[in-house]
Amino acid sequence: MTQFEFYKSFQFVFELLLAQSVFVFRFRRRRWFWLRLPAALALCFLFAWALPVPTEDPFYMSFIFLLIFLFTLLMNKLIFEESWLSVAFCCVAGYTTQHLAFELYNMLLVALEYPQSNGFYGTGAFTGLFPDLFTAVMYVCSYAPAYFVFYMLFSRQLRAHEPIKLKSTFIFFIAASVLIVDIVLNAVVVRSNVEGAKTLRIVIGVYNMLCCFFSMFLQFEVSVRKKLEDTLGIVEQMYHQAKEQYRISKENIEMINLKCHDLKHQVHKLRSGCDIGTKELAEIEEQIGIYDSSVKTGNDGLDVILTEKSLLCNKNGITINIMAEGEKLGFMAKEDIYSLFGNMLDNAIAAVRDVDPDKRIIMLNVREVGEMLVIRESNYFSAPIRFEDGLPVTGGDRRFHGFGMKSIKYVCDRYGGDLTVKAENNMFTLSILFLPKDKEN
Repeated sequence: MTQFEFYKSFQFVFELLLAQSVFVFRFRRRRWFWLRLPAALALCFLFAWALPVPTEDPFYMSFIFLLIFLFTLLMNKLIFEESWLSVAFCCVAGYTTQHLAFELYNMLLVALEYPQSNGFYGTGAFTGLFPDLFTAVMYVCSYAPAYFVFYMLFSRQLRAHEPIKLKSTFIFFIAASVLIVDIVLNAVVVRSNVEGAKTLRIVIGVYNMLCCFFSMFLQFEVSVRKKLEDTLGIVEQMYHQAKEQYRISKENIEMINLKCHDLKHQVHKLRSGCDIGTKELAEIEEQIGIYDSSVKTGNDGLDVILTEKSLLCNKNGITINIMAEGEKLGFMAKEDIYSLFGNMLDNAIAAVRDVDPDKRIIMLNVREVGEMLVIRESNYFSAPIRFEDGLPVTGGDRRFHGFGMKSIKYVCDRYGGDLTVKAENNMFTLSILFLPKDKEN
């Protein structure tokens, strides 16, 4: 077995599968995963070993690597319950990571003038994985950082059980093509083994690594941009729905208040001229009082949403303490106020439902401090809260939930607000600072 045969049959397959695992480990697993996995790994090594090497032609060598890559892609599809696009996306990312690490390792050996022929592409008899301890150390110092950096920069952008979507499949294929061309050209350069061309080999190595990084950046850019556009579209749709919901809620609350007002007068008449007992009348008044809980803050939009959520809190045994200077929110559209405070209180109500009854308290404060308008909402919580980009994320299905906080930030950004969120000692606090436009310099 030659050095190259060993490399393509074992070492390359191991490096490629390890690099792909950096990206696919979040995928949904198929049934009998732990039986499928060892079988798939064994087939990958067997397939690579069975590929013949009748020639040292660099184009044929590149073709072998491409075949091995395609076979690993097929095996990933067989063990993970994901779309072909998602699997191909992560497998290409893995191959890019492996190739960059390979380029870094070879470039370091060339730069340090270590005596070597063609590295892993050697045609001599295989004598060992590494000639000496130095090459082993250089190997670890090249591959480990490369894999870790690509995990931190790119893999962490992927989310578990979240399908990969691309803004443009064409750009993805361009990124994959850049990688393929880079691999072929690298094989040509390595096989040429030009003597005394140290500087040229280093320049080519740096160029190849930049191509890998560019390919990876381009690949993830089309994915991240599509995700952001989808999220923004959902948030905007929720925002427009809030306008209509505000109108309906305002009409409903006005109707309830009118009915409650009429019922109170009727109860007073009954109390003075009917045989109904005082206790019974008091109970009726108390029940009516539950619905006659209009909040008056000086802002119609805020009054509507606070009245609506106060009724919901009353129904669920939740105490809501409100201190609001609603007139200070005059710079905001009523539908924006409804969306902002609606999502804020919905999240708070959902959180306090799971705590002890004596801690089912929501505190909302809206007041002016100097030239700033400060909005602060606090509530207890019990379940752990995970943060991403400074915002809490839902523990449920991310495809359908978790947009409440994004909607809050969306409204804040519309008015130049500063949003901060803290979760300490089982107390959640959301703070927003606004500088109303009429007070800007």
